[in-house]
Amino acid sequence: MVTETMHLADRGDTENALNKPSDILAQREVVFLDVADESIVSKSSYKKEEDPRVYKSQKTGRGPLAADWADTCEPIMTCYKMVSVEFKWWGLQTAVEALIMSYTRKAMQLMHRQLFCDTDEWYGMTMDELRKLEDETTKNLLDKRHKQLENKTDFS
Repeated sequence: MVTETMHLADRGDTENALNKPSDILAQREVVFLDVADESIVSKSSYKKEEDPRVYKSQKTGRGPLAADWADTCEPIMTCYKMVSVEFKWWGLQTAVEALIMSYTRKAMQLMHRQLFCDTDEWYGMTMDELRKLEDETTKNLLDKRHKQLENKTDFS
């Protein structure tokens, strides 16, 4: 799986933000992910503090997001992503690739909802501060993954 990203100050109307050749463009499926769409969030995992329809940034004054936010908000940014998945296993390829894309779509939408609602935690940081935060987050995730692996039972 490969994910490519480009952030642009537009409303999602750039046809080829990642400068892909025409044969790749012909194969792509364009999916718009709306961070204010709560339909992907189950009732049991809903958190008011992670809802862009409720959140208001104290630092920027942005939010809460109304139903027409994508047409009316200023400033606005679109995060263009191209996700490529290749699973080569005869008989399973199509189903597994579709499943991976479905989970990836949901994960990205949830992540960007949380990112919007965490605006006050990162807004105004310098690039050095952001890189330090990224490094700390990576370390924490790796530590968590290692602990989970250590706690697994060996069934062999």
